[in-house]
Amino acid sequence: GTACGIAAGNTLEAVAGAWLLRRVGFDSRLERLKDVLALVVLAALGSTLVSATVGVTSLCVGGVQPWDAFASIWWVWWIGDAMGDLVMAPVLLVWARAPRTGWRPRRVGEALVLLGGLLAVGLLVFIEPAGARLMRDALPYKVFPFVIWGALRFGQRGAVTVTFVASSLAVLSSVQGWGPFSMGTPHENLVALQFFNAVVAVSALLLGAAIAERDSAEGRGAADYVRLQVSEGRLRLALEGGRMGAWDWDLLSGEIEWSENLEAIHGLPPGSFGGTYAAFRALVHPDDRDLVNRAISRAAEEGPGYEVEFRTVRPDGSIRWVAAKGRVVRDAAGRVARMIGVGTDVTERKRLADELGQRAAQLADADRRKDEFLAMLAHELRNPLAPLSTSLHLLQLDVPGRDGLVQMADRQVRHLARLVDDLLDVSRITQGKITLRREPVLLSAVVEQAVEIIRASIDSRAHAFTVSLPPEPIRLDADPARLAQVVGNLLSNATKYTPRGGSIWLTAERTGGEVAVRIRDTGIGIAPDFLPHVFDLFVQGDASLDRARGGLGIGLTIVRSLVEMHGGRVEARSAGLGQGSEFVVHLPVAQDGAAERRPARVRRANPSAGNGLRVLIVEDNQDSAESLAMMLGLWGHAVETASDGLAALESVTRREPDVVLSDLGLPGMDGYELARQLRQRPGLEDVVLVALSGYGREEDTRRALDAGFDHHLVKPPDLDVLAELLRGVAGRPEATTRALR
Repeated sequence: GTACGIAAGNTLEAVAGAWLLRRVGFDSRLERLKDVLALVVLAALGSTLVSATVGVTSLCVGGVQPWDAFASIWWVWWIGDAMGDLVMAPVLLVWARAPRTGWRPRRVGEALVLLGGLLAVGLLVFIEPAGARLMRDALPYKVFPFVIWGALRFGQRGAVTVTFVASSLAVLSSVQGWGPFSMGTPHENLVALQFFNAVVAVSALLLGAAIAERDSAEGRGAADYVRLQVSEGRLRLALEGGRMGAWDWDLLSGEIEWSENLEAIHGLPPGSFGGTYAAFRALVHPDDRDLVNRAISRAAEEGPGYEVEFRTVRPDGSIRWVAAKGRVVRDAAGRVARMIGVGTDVTERKRLADELGQRAAQLADADRRKDEFLAMLAHELRNPLAPLSTSLHLLQLDVPGRDGLVQMADRQVRHLARLVDDLLDVSRITQGKITLRREPVLLSAVVEQAVEIIRASIDSRAHAFTVSLPPEPIRLDADPARLAQVVGNLLSNATKYTPRGGSIWLTAERTGGEVAVRIRDTGIGIAPDFLPHVFDLFVQGDASLDRARGGLGIGLTIVRSLVEMHGGRVEARSAGLGQGSEFVVHLPVAQDGAAERRPARVRRANPSAGNGLRVLIVEDNQDSAESLAMMLGLWGHAVETASDGLAALESVTRREPDVVLSDLGLPGMDGYELARQLRQRPGLEDVVLVALSGYGREEDTRRALDAGFDHHLVKPPDLDVLAELLRGVAGRPEATTRALR
């Protein structure tokens, strides 16, 4: 039973020690002071209490030892176990975890010298005959230099090894009755020996742990230094790549350190920055200095960050945008000690942001105007369709007033044609494809033609219309049709926006080398905020769908473009809403002596005046072909129709026509190819070919003429022009001669 109790006590000691050490995160390498203290306190002094208590109790209970000897036996037992944990356990733990790396020969030699010296001194100290009494008390401590040597040079392995050797020599000499621990009673000698071993072991372990921690700290410091160097290199590259510079402001001393990158951002040579806040403030744009001061004050008071964008004025006078960002560093007392951060050149970013904002605003405005334009376009296209539809329906009912219905339909068709012409003009203007056909012309002739166009609208609204031109002729070098379009558009606007019974004035006066044509009215006027945009594309002063004035908001854009193409300028004036408006067109006057002509009047068609022609109409739209054929038949011409190019070629084979009116967008063979093939056929070289197209650009006309057409008319064709053309073909002996126009 006694043996079982002793065994149980020893087992419990080991279990308790292991459990306690595991709870505190014990590391068996003993390279930390906390691990050494845990081994000494928890294992050597703590867990050994279990074995000593259980073992001695078992001896007394079993009658092996008397109870009155319990204390002395317990003391000896506990001291012995504790010394075993301090001397033997460290050797086993440390050497079991020792790295398997070889030592250099020099280090091996040093280790052998250490052990040899320790053995020599140990033998001298612990196996000395009892005669040397003077040095007896001091001799045991001659081993401490070797303990220090082993710990400093070989770390914890050297410390525990020296402790083990010295303790072994001390124990062996005491058992033999030699050395300084054999002079008293056995109990005194045992206590002295154990205290000696404890002092040596604990001192060696603490010293070894301290050395290990120092070495570990130095290793970490070296690694941190290497990482710092790498990090600084990366930071330097990042700052250079990102056009950034670092700054450090010591608020206590007032000194500011700048990196070379930051000096370059501010346009300073390396090392030339003054290093003070005053020097920095002098570089900040005067308008931004208060902003920077407030940002710094806010960071110092509220923390922790600092962020501001400001302009800096370089020594050469150029201005750059800088984004400064940093944080506040406080001392142990919580006071603001320094500010650190970076500065970034964001000039390009600011420029792009401003440009992007402007583009976004322009796109939003263009999108808005596009939506308004599409709404107005739908409105304007539906307006003439309604009376056209009604007129056609009434014509089918054979009601009275058919002539008036026909005139109404004719007006609406012409209105639709004007809308399409305006859209085409805008397209040409935006693409820069309008070509002026300049010739000497009198201003009075241009005004007369424009007034003739708009006279019906003026009369229908009972406007008081006054024209005042200089008595002397004013000659212009201009495209008479386009200039008449300019004056007509301005008069049309004045008519639409002037209430019934209002007044409109058209005046002109010459000043030096230019003439100013003024069109003034007593209409609704123009709002001040709208006046600067009155010539912009798709802009209208009144965008409501239910207004009676109509228009797509493109007329004034066309006016400005045509005037500028003539080398002039146009301006709009108005005192505000309800105050009327005035448009002034400034045009250069032609040199004196230039011949002028009056624009030819357009004559109404007189089909009966012409001889009948053989006409072939090539059109894939059946309604268009039949209606045009009906009209030409009423004029006395013999008409055939074909729906595509192949049918047209078959038709001319059966009967040679005098005139071919052909659409360009035909299925299969287009109108251009048809013209080329007709020109290549014998006997058809001189047939008059007229292109009918929905496209009226200059390049469309040139392409048609290059393909072999003689004329190019825009759909729907002006019947007066078409009648005049056919009359010319029928009335001339050389009717088939090509008249490229």
